[in-house]
Amino acid sequence: MTTLVIADVHGCFTELCNVIGPYLGTGYDIVFLGDLIDRSPEPDGDINVLTLVKDIDENPGKYGFKSSTVLRGNHEVLFLDAVECMDWELWKYNGGCIQARHTITDEFLDWMSGLPTHLVKDDFLFVHAGVKPNVPLEEQTEFDLTWIRQPFLKAKDHGLPYVVVHGHTVTNSEEIEYYGGRIAMDTGSFRTGKIGNLVLNC
Repeated sequence: MTTLVIADVHGCFTELCNVIGPYLGTGYDIVFLGDLIDRSPEPDGDINVLTLVKDIDENPGKYGFKSSTVLRGNHEVLFLDAVECMDWELWKYNGGCIQARHTITDEFLDWMSGLPTHLVKDDFLFVHAGVKPNVPLEEQTEFDLTWIRQPFLKAKDHGLPYVVVHGHTVTNSEEIEYYGGRIAMDTGSFRTGKIGNLVLNC
């Protein structure tokens, strides 16, 4: 099996189309690592990204993909929490766009609410942020998987029997970086215009 992995999109709709285009019709699995929204550098970027990714997720064969998995990132968590509590300040502080608040309908909210926090495929664990070192996967919390930075990024060995593929923290090089036991894929799309993406044999 072959899997196309796409990291933090952050409303970069044009670049997302450029990334996906060459893989249409390949029969690959596709995995999104979360943070589809917020900090978008283009008008209507958030809603356009959500519309496309939701459609791919629900109809992967329409795009020539075998399957689709969209993971929950901390920006999806922030938005859902803001909707539930009707408190938008933390979401706005983290790059939330007021225009997006009024265009993301209940249909999108229901879909976002059902997104998983992780996916295991062969020897790979796909998550948005990372894992708490030396804690079994079944004991990891949503906060761990969608928000963690340290101590995961500093750990020489996270203690899980997988290569962890993650986004969330922009790499120093603004390129995909490979470490022992993990692959860091957040290339800072909202400021670099580059969405981290790679193809894995899994």
